[in-house]
Amino acid sequence: MSAGGLDPDVRLYAVRNLLIDRLTAEIAGTFAAEGIETLVLKGPVLAEWLYPDEVRPYGDSDLMVAPENWVRAVGVLERLGFLDYLGPMSHPRMESFAGTGFIRNGESVDLHCALHGLDGDPNATWASFITSSERQIIGGANLRVPGRAVLLLHIGLHAAHHGEGKAIEDLRRAIAAADRSLWQKALKLARFHEGVPAFASGLRLLPEGRDLARQLQIGDTRSLRHDLRHKGVPMAEGFNELLSSETGVREKLAVVANELFPRPEFIRWWSPLARRGRLGMMVAYLWRPVWLVGHAPRGLLTWWLVRRDSGGQ
Repeated sequence: MSAGGLDPDVRLYAVRNLLIDRLTAEIAGTFAAEGIETLVLKGPVLAEWLYPDEVRPYGDSDLMVAPENWVRAVGVLERLGFLDYLGPMSHPRMESFAGTGFIRNGESVDLHCALHGLDGDPNATWASFITSSERQIIGGANLRVPGRAVLLLHIGLHAAHHGEGKAIEDLRRAIAAADRSLWQKALKLARFHEGVPAFASGLRLLPEGRDLARQLQIGDTRSLRHDLRHKGVPMAEGFNELLSSETGVREKLAVVANELFPRPEFIRWWSPLARRGRLGMMVAYLWRPVWLVGHAPRGLLTWWLVRRDSGGQ
């Protein structure tokens, strides 16, 4: 179909994708000039493989760098005029070293040095991913992209992390497109990088994914954290952190303090009232403990039920 025959919304998505691809090429090129190797995640990579005759819209440039290059990469983005738009919130479970979002005049970049769901050494993860990487022309530049097995691993982890939307459609298409041997390679990577629970949790979000998980013999492998995230119940993940034997007393006190008295940037995001000035901010802070107490019973019950069903994993 010619560009003129496309639906106006689809044309808009296609143009936006092209602009994001050019942004990706710009940033990857600047990184390369600084000696920083880059891997392009999702976006155009998934589009070329799983949506060959369609337009898969994406909203930002997803890039991965080695953990040792993280600080330098952030510095490069800042020199290019990008700002870390989540950093100022500094709130539990709203930020992660695995990935941080940057924005510049409406342009967005998601910078990673690890992937959500992989608990292994990030340096080993990067070495494995870059060694098996392939090449793809993106925005006119010849850039490194994940190999298919790594891409399948990421698709499963991404589905587990988000639980809906494009992540689920990507998973559905990947299950249809990839044979079992390729999924077995993805599982091998998940084992090596300590991500099998999250990977299995992502697969089980679709009926055909549950079948695949059983074939891969990970149908019963659970991730309490990801199962809680899928429930979407306020405070359920927080209780998991507070009640975990792996969380120290100091860390637990810090979580409670940050939940009760988060930074103003987070309060403005959380409560529209806080955006109305100093008085609104004060009222929002006073309302915060009441809101937490009101949501605590459901959050605690959800944590207990999911933990029981997952066997405490």
